[in-house]
Amino acid sequence: MKKSVLAIIFLTINLILAAQETKNPQGDNTIKEVVTLEVERAKYAPKPAPAPKVEPVATEQKGKKKKKAEQIVVEPPVEEATPDTLPSTMPAPLAEIVKRAQAWYNLKNTKFEKSNGTNTGSNVNCTLAFVFKQKVLNPENDVDGKITMDLTIEAKEGKYRYIIKNIKHKANKPGMSGGDIYAKVPECGSMKVNDITWKHIKSESAAFAKLAADDIKLRMKEELDANKDEW
Repeated sequence: MKKSVLAIIFLTINLILAAQETKNPQGDNTIKEVVTLEVERAKYAPKPAPAPKVEPVATEQKGKKKKKAEQIVVEPPVEEATPDTLPSTMPAPLAEIVKRAQAWYNLKNTKFEKSNGTNTGSNVNCTLAFVFKQKVLNPENDVDGKITMDLTIEAKEGKYRYIIKNIKHKANKPGMSGGDIYAKVPECGSMKVNDITWKHIKSESAAFAKLAADDIKLRMKEELDANKDEW
C-alpha cells in the first residue's frame, strides 16, 4: 500500500515538473519579445523650425538709379495636423530607448546581478546571474549554485526587443553543473543529476528569465531624470 502511494506521489511530481519544464516558443533556445514604447509628445516631439525671416529685396527701376525695397511674401508651411488633433503620445525616440536600457543596467537589483555591460548606441548587452538554491530539505543532488543568462536589449524608434539566451546552470560543487538548460541531459550526466532535479533546475531558470523580462518592461516605462546622464 505504501509503495503504491509513493509511486503515485512520484508520478505526480514528475507530471508537475514536466508541465513546468522550460518551453521556448521560438524554438531556437532564446526568449524574446518586441515591446512598443510611447512617450509624451509635449516633452519629446522635436520643436518646429522657426519661420524664415522676411528680408527686403532691393530692386532697380528702369531708367532710374533709385532703388525700391520690396518684401518677399513667404507662404506659411502647411501642417499635417494642428496641435489640437495630434495624439498626446508619440513613438519613443531611439536615443531615449537606449538611455532607458542603459539606466536599467546601471540600476542595482536585489534579485539578480548584472555584469559585462556594453552599449553600442542601439543595443545594450549584459550577463545576468541568479542564485539557485533548492527549496527542499536534504536534496538528492548537490546542485546549488547560479543560473546565468545573456541579455540583449535592441532599440528602434518606438519599440525595443529583449533577447535572453545562453541560459546555463553552474553548481558551486565541482562536477555538478548542468550547463545548457535546454539540453535533455545535464552536462555532468544523469548519474549525478537525476531527472527530477534537472527538471527543477529548468523550471527555476524559466522563472528567473521571466523575472528579468518583467523587470525590464517595468523599468523601460519609467521616464528618466533630464538632469541625470545615464551614459
